[in-house]
Amino acid sequence: MFTQGPPVRLCSVLVTIGMAVSSAGCGQNGSPTRPGQHSGGETSATAQTLPSTINADDPVGPELAAVRQATAQFHDVVVAYAAGYTTENEPCVASPLGAMGFHAPNFALIGDPALDAARPELLLYAPTSNGRLKLVGVEYFRAVLLRNVTTGEVGPRFESAKWDTAQYELVTPQPRLLGQGFELDPPPAPGVPWHWSLHVWIWAHNPSGMFSPWNPSISCG
Repeated sequence: MFTQGPPVRLCSVLVTIGMAVSSAGCGQNGSPTRPGQHSGGETSATAQTLPSTINADDPVGPELAAVRQATAQFHDVVVAYAAGYTTENEPCVASPLGAMGFHAPNFALIGDPALDAARPELLLYAPTSNGRLKLVGVEYFRAVLLRNVTTGEVGPRFESAKWDTAQYELVTPQPRLLGQGFELDPPPAPGVPWHWSLHVWIWAHNPSGMFSPWNPSISCG
């Protein structure tokens, strides 16, 4: 029987299989509660000043360049909130492999199974030394549906243990976007289902790779 878990914050919605978010990282920093708290009331002109961690002129393919163009406006957290993203109740997520920062989910996009590179389901923000938020990347998300081979029932699963492949079969195929296959991730917290995810560090250098889940160049400290 598939059961819907209670709505919860996305405490590291996307976690690589077999890797647990450290308890110190998941929630070690308080979450922003309103757009101006970390953005510092930036004006649109200020928001167009790109982070120092990456050069907007760095060569990337046309698809990644399009993602930059589509998300540049969200350097201003106020604009991100107006577009449906939120950092409320979201901790800064880190692990020994690096950090993901604050997740800013857009629940309308998360609930839409369509994938659009120009409309990521989540934005990733890193805290700065002056208490503001800096846009560092995006995440794409698709919930996984499984079929009970005995009953034929199809639905999400919220158990963190790997499902028995003799009892359940995967219905939602691996998505691809920007030339990359998504990672299959177990639930990181109650109420979050198994899901496919793809991280793209489009606004911050990641020495582990543009599409690696964890970024050791950013931190929650």
